[in-house]
Amino acid sequence: MRIGLLTSSYPRHRADPAGSFVAAMARWLARGGDAVEVLAPAPAGGWTGGEGISVRPVRYALRPALFYGAGAPDNLSRSWRARWQAPAFVASQAMGVARRASGWTHLMSHWLVPCGLAGRVGAPRLPHLAVAHSSDVHLLARLPGAGALLHGLARGRARLLCTCAAIRDKLLAVCATGRARRWVRGAELMRMGIEPFDAPPVGDRPRTVLFLGRLVPVKGVDLLLRAMTLLPDVELVVAGDGPQRPGLEALARQLGVSARFAGEVAGEAKASLLATAGVLALPSLELPDGRTDAAPVVLLEAMAAGLPAVATRVGGNAELIQHETNGLLVPPEDPRALAHALANALDHGPTLAAAALDTARRHTWDTLTPRVRQILTTL
Repeated sequence: MRIGLLTSSYPRHRADPAGSFVAAMARWLARGGDAVEVLAPAPAGGWTGGEGISVRPVRYALRPALFYGAGAPDNLSRSWRARWQAPAFVASQAMGVARRASGWTHLMSHWLVPCGLAGRVGAPRLPHLAVAHSSDVHLLARLPGAGALLHGLARGRARLLCTCAAIRDKLLAVCATGRARRWVRGAELMRMGIEPFDAPPVGDRPRTVLFLGRLVPVKGVDLLLRAMTLLPDVELVVAGDGPQRPGLEALARQLGVSARFAGEVAGEAKASLLATAGVLALPSLELPDGRTDAAPVVLLEAMAAGLPAVATRVGGNAELIQHETNGLLVPPEDPRALAHALANALDHGPTLAAAALDTARRHTWDTLTPRVRQILTTL
């Protein structure tokens, strides 16, 4: 196959975490013999991710402010420039699709808006696999004419893939026509995967808590800091960057929490943190406007490292974590429950980690890519 892959997030260099799962999917498709051409927002294009992959940067503004950094959802809420640039990106990516579609046999888009929309406009007749994550579904539900847009995406040789059932359910609430409802109900459910791994030895770990992700409100790191006040003998490592970092550092000092802010990490540095922490904390929130994390890949990365995870019961977390079997779930916005679960995970980590490794093995790209390829070939 010759696949045109549309995305609003793709690594700008080897150590860039932005869109790393998109690059991983492209890499595994290319390893299987498919040619993958990526259309991603500038300044992507400096790193392809592997042989058989080409990256074409989509230029949409002299001073791009829509993607990267805090991510499109937070950029849109904080920057008038980002809001003005959104339609320019859709138009520019759609024109890029129209110019290049004759060289593709299949189209894949990550995030229904903007990329699914750009793919539908630019190549309406091409077999199209549209992948819905979380922020795109939240944005779609807030757009005027969302039902008509979803009806349009469901036309032709198109298939929907949702990264968890919670996303599919949110999309069903947007559907305004029978065709759209049938399309969404028939969606494939598949989380984004991780690289194959050698299982680490399961044993006692240090009494440290690791957070790994962007420092934006939906991640709930302020909740985690408040929970850490109830665990005075435990160190917290916050790995990631974003607009909330200065405020979170100030809050940690105010609360007297032993917290180390490591900045953005990737590659070996990320692997080292996962290998040496005691428990991963994922304290995600559901924001007042309904936005939340849906299927964070970091949960699988922690499981593959033999690291027990504690996550809030939002989005698709409960679809991956079986409480007290391969991890622990807590209610959102409850620092006391989070602290109790973190202490429990630190005390009983090896038991949780053994089951977590089995879960992670079922979600590696060498297992998932044949399924993606089968979906594409049957369109």
